[in-house]
Amino acid sequence: MSWVEVFAVLMVCHLVGDFLLQTEWQATRKQGGLGRDPERRRALFAHVATYAIPFLPAFYWISDEQDAAHAGYAAAGALVTHLIQDDGRALVAYVRVVKKTTTPFGSPLWMAIDQSFHVCFLFGTALAAACL
Repeated sequence: MSWVEVFAVLMVCHLVGDFLLQTEWQATRKQGGLGRDPERRRALFAHVATYAIPFLPAFYWISDEQDAAHAGYAAAGALVTHLIQDDGRALVAYVRVVKKTTTPFGSPLWMAIDQSFHVCFLFGTALAAACL
């Protein structure tokens, strides 16, 4: 199993979980979900739970090809980073400090930056799952 195969599988899982399964309520309420607002927390955790569903066969495949530890690396890499990133606060800070803009949540630039980070995290996850 190569990192390229793992990356391709994780990307398909990501697209299904982040676009096909995410509800409008989750998408519009999840920002700040690691804070104190219970509705935002429910939205964020509901999104991450549904986001995880398409990854389950991938984690099983990684476990079968490698071992449970590598599947655990993949699960942590895919799901924990997704939870933190989709809270949105770190991304807001990045957009403000590095990109020097206040582009609104959900704008095309925001989506491009958000998805670029997801791809980078999944790339690192694929490397860890296949090569460590």
